Amino acid sequence: MDSVGNLLCGLLILLLLAVTANAQQGNKNQSGWAKDSSDIKTEYVDIDFGTTEKLKSVSNVRQTAKGIQADDSSQRTILISKEITVPIDSIAPFLAVGNRLIHDSEKKTDNIQLQIRSLTDSQQWLEWTTVHKDEHLTTHQDTIVGGLQYLPETTRIIQFRIVMNNVGSSSLLRSMRFSFTSPGATSEETLHELKEKAFQQPQGQKSENDNYPMPDYATRTEWDCPDGQNPSGPVSLTNVTHQIVHHSAGTNSSSDWPAVVRSIWDYHVNTNGWSDIGYNWLIDPNGVIYQGRGWVNGDDEVQGAHFCGTNSNTMGVCLLGNFEETTPSSDVLDNLEELLAWKSDEKNIDPTTRSYHSSSALNLFTISGHRDGCNTLCPGENLYVRLPEIRDHVDAKIGESTETENKITLEGNYPNPFSESTTINFSIENSGNIRITIWDATGRKVHEIADQFYEADNHSETWNASGYASGVYFCRLEFEDQSIVQKMVLLKSN
Repeated sequence: MDSVGNLLCGLLILLLLAVTANAQQGNKNQSGWAKDSSDIKTEYVDIDFGTTEKLKSVSNVRQTAKGIQADDSSQRTILISKEITVPIDSIAPFLAVGNRLIHDSEKKTDNIQLQIRSLTDSQQWLEWTTVHKDEHLTTHQDTIVGGLQYLPETTRIIQFRIVMNNVGSSSLLRSMRFSFTSPGATSEETLHELKEKAFQQPQGQKSENDNYPMPDYATRTEWDCPDGQNPSGPVSLTNVTHQIVHHSAGTNSSSDWPAVVRSIWDYHVNTNGWSDIGYNWLIDPNGVIYQGRGWVNGDDEVQGAHFCGTNSNTMGVCLLGNFEETTPSSDVLDNLEELLAWKSDEKNIDPTTRSYHSSSALNLFTISGHRDGCNTLCPGENLYVRLPEIRDHVDAKIGESTETENKITLEGNYPNPFSESTTINFSIENSGNIRITIWDATGRKVHEIADQFYEADNHSETWNASGYASGVYFCRLEFEDQSIVQKMVLLKSN
C-alpha cells in the first residue's frame, strides 16, 4: 500500500475511534448515569357502546344509538367483550393496562363494576380481576378512570366484563378506551444505583442552626422520564402549607419500580391529558424517592394534581403499592419522614398541628392523607393509621425549627369540655386584625366569632354553642401569617 493509502487508512481508524467515543459519551445522561434503552410505547383500543360490534355476549341489555342500558333496571346487567389483541409488540418489563369508561348514570358508580382477564403466550387465561376506580384520575362525574393493571410481558389478549346492579333505567354506558403501555425495562446498572440511594438518607435530627437536609432522590432523568428533567407542558407554582400522603393502589411487587413510575407518568400525561405526572414525589417499596413535579426549572414548589381538585398549597407524596392489602416497610416510612421533615423545616410547618387549607376550605393536619380531603380509601388503611406517629417522628427530626415569632398566644378555652358556652382566651404582642372561627371534626367551618382589630393585650371571646350538637370542635385564630388551632369538646346533657 502506498503512503497515500496508509494515510487514508489511518484517518479512517481515527474517525471510527472518535465516533465510538462519542457514542459512548452520548450513552450518559445529564447525571452521568448510563442511559437506559427504555422506550415507552402506548396504544389505544376504543369501544363504542352504541354498537355491540366488540361485545361477545350481553345479558339484560337494551341497545340504543347512544349506548347500552339495562333492559330491566332491577336485574343484573352483564356485558362480556370479544377477545382484544394487545396492540403492542416487544413488551418490557410488563404491560400496564388502563381504561376510561364514559357513562351517564343516575346511580353511584359503585354499581358499575369492571373486570378484566388476560391470556399469555402459554394460552392460560388468568383469573378475572376487578378494576377499581383511580381516585386521583376520576375527576369528572361522567367518567370512571380505572387503576392501572400490571400484567405479564407475555400478555397477548385481554377480555373485559362489566357488571351493573340496580343502575336505574336511564343509566347509559357510552364508550370505553383501553390504554396498553410498555414502559421499557430499566438497566440492571440503573436499578442497582437507584437502590443505593435508599440507604444514603441523613436519618437523624438536624444540627442546631442548620436546615434539615433534603434526602437523596432519583431525578427525572435518572428514572428516564420521557419529558426529561422538566415537563414539556405548563406548570403552576404554589406555596406549600400541607403535605398529602398517597398510595398508588397498584401492584405490590415489581422487579422494576422505575418502570412503574414511567407507566404512571404515561397514564397521567398521555391517557388523562395532564401536563405531567400528578405527584410531586414518589417512593417505591425499597425506599427510593423519585422526583415527580419537584424542582422543576429550579423551583421545588410546583403545584401537583393529586388532592381532590384542591391542589393549591400542597405537596403530594405517593408511596407505590396498595396499603389496603400490605403494610409499608420501615425503610419506606423512614424515607417518607425524611422527605416530610425537609419540607416542614424549609417551610416552617408544624408537622403535628392542623391548619386551614384555603383551597379545600378544610381544617387539615399539615401532614394529611388523601382521604382527609374527599371520599377515597387512599392512602390505604395500613398507611393511614401510621400518620400520627409519622407526624411525631417528623417533629422530632426537625426539633425547634417550626417555632415562629410569638405574636399570638391561644391560652385555651374554659370550661373545656363545656355544655352550653365557653370562653376563648388569647393574647397578642402587637395590635392587628384577628379572625376567630369554629370548625367541626369533618373540617367544616360552622361559625365565625370575630374578624376585627384588637389592641396588643390579653383578650377573651365567648362562643355560645347552644345551637350545636355534642362533639369535637376546633377553634382557629388567625393573625397575619400565623394561625393556631385549639381542640374543644362540647358535651350536652341529656
